[in-house]
Amino acid sequence: MSKRFKKVRREAMIVPGRFRAAKVVNGNIEAALRFFKRQMKDSDVLQEVRDRQEFIKPSAVKRRQKQQAIRKEYIRRLREEN
Repeated sequence: MSKRFKKVRREAMIVPGRFRAAKVVNGNIEAALRFFKRQMKDSDVLQEVRDRQEFIKPSAVKRRQKQQAIRKEYIRRLREEN
């Protein structure tokens, strides 16, 4: 059976001096894990790890950025017409 935990404040889970860490308060591992996952998502660490898994040539990066800009401008113009 699952235990019922008291609600834990975010300030209680912050570890001083450690940016990517979560303190377990009152044995509530689920809340600490949620807090840690949110910290990781907000800091873009996982996105950087995914980006570094394979090397992408600078020309390919520029090409992708240009394609995204063209697509974004096209969508913006379509919305302006309506």
